[in-house]
Order: sequence, then C-alpha cells, then structure tokens
Amino acid sequence: MPTLSSDDFWKPVVTTRQILCGEDAVLCVHLDMEGDWEALGSDDFSDDDLDVCSVEELLSLDPTLSTLPELQPGQVATRDERGGSWEV
Repeated sequence: MPTLSSDDFWKPVVTTRQILCGEDAVLCVHLDMEGDWEALGSDDFSDDDLDVCSVEELLSLDPTLSTLPELQPGQVATRDERGGSWEV
C-alpha cells in the first residue's frame, strides 16, 4: 500500500472472508471518496462474505500489497494475479 503513517495501519479495510482465509488474492483495491479502503478478489461473493480487517492485517496476509501505487480518493487499482503489476 502507499506510504503509511503508524495510524494508517489500524485503518479498517472492507474485504472478504475468502481473502482473509487465503482462498482468494487481493486483485482490486478501491480508495473511496471518504478515504475508506476496499480490497477484493476474483471470486464471486455475497454480502455475507464481506468482512473487515486492518491495513496491518491485510499486509501481513499479502505483503505484495506494499507495491500498490499511491491512490487518490475515488481511484481503483487492479492486477491479474497476486504479485502482479498494478494498473490504476
């Protein structure tokens, strides 16, 4: 993820249980207009699959997220596979 202050590591990220369980990779990251993060994968999911974790937890599950480019509010970054190049 972009350069983070120590407070940013505790920010919540909306994601899915599939990502938190390691069944899916983060392939789409959205920074919404309010500054909230969403990290989603390739699997179809329902509202029941949504979960929340901290930025720190997500980075510990997938250290390749540290290569995410700086996003402005409203922007989305995607990649084809874990460790792949991000496109904004």
